[in-house]
Amino acid sequence: MARYIGFVHPEDRDILVEWTAKVKTTQNHATAFYRIVHKDGSIRYFNSIGKILNDKKGRQLLIGINTDITEQYKRSLSLEERNKDLEQTNSELASFNYVASHDLQEPLRIIQIFISRIYEKEADTLTATGKEYFQRIQASANRMQILINDLLLFSRTNKVEKVFEYADLNALLQNAEIVLAPVIEEKKAEIRCEHLPDLKVIPFQIEQLFINLLSNSLKYTRPGVPPVITVSYQTLAAKDVPGGKADPLKNFACITFTDNGLGFEQQFAENIFVLFKRLHQKNEYPGTGIGLSICRKIAENHSGFITATGKPGEGATFSLFLPV
Repeated sequence: MARYIGFVHPEDRDILVEWTAKVKTTQNHATAFYRIVHKDGSIRYFNSIGKILNDKKGRQLLIGINTDITEQYKRSLSLEERNKDLEQTNSELASFNYVASHDLQEPLRIIQIFISRIYEKEADTLTATGKEYFQRIQASANRMQILINDLLLFSRTNKVEKVFEYADLNALLQNAEIVLAPVIEEKKAEIRCEHLPDLKVIPFQIEQLFINLLSNSLKYTRPGVPPVITVSYQTLAAKDVPGGKADPLKNFACITFTDNGLGFEQQFAENIFVLFKRLHQKNEYPGTGIGLSICRKIAENHSGFITATGKPGEGATFSLFLPV
């Protein structure tokens, strides 16, 4: 044992001495974690498990198993560093939420209020160019408000407590339609819906997902073509779920939103779920490029996923897969 201790890092030799004494005293399994120094100066991390056994003559024998756990230890350190980085990121997100909720929104509200007041009182004295400038300022301030609200929603979707409960998806879809009623009426849209099931979900998140998908279909419409959005449902076995993403031990609820709008090239099917990624210029269609990213995050929060298929000029289909 004395010879073995000679290889142990000087700062860890007491650990091995105490471990040996503990094994002899208790005669139970005991473990020790320490460092070994090789002749070339490199350090390895070891874990030892020991127990006292008595031979036929009654003599005590110390039996030890020494395991080199260097790679495991390094992976553990790497995981700890990642956890620290994640905690730091979460802390920064919390700070961002506070700034976005208070520090950014308050001055923006003041800007919007005074733009509105100046325009109401001074509109008659403004030149055509002045009016145009004011309208652009107002549009930019409104866009900033929408962007802040969407970023807050995305952030909260990431960190919100995930409380699942059984909910009637038909009711959640109806709530989404009520929220979007002015746009549905303005666009003369028709929404056709099959009966949806009750599922164990995070209700307000699924409702937000429905709002985002309907809003997306109402936004990207073809000129002169009233939007028709069909919501359908089916239960699929894991083997029938596309992409090989499904847990083979579960069935999946597949809810699809199909529209007759602009559609898109299938090569962009993944890009549309990327945060801030847009297929159109912001002056062509309003939005922040966050809505579908929120849909993907909500699907992931439910251990599911969402896919998109499209064809230019014919429409798009978004399929939500949730484990049953």
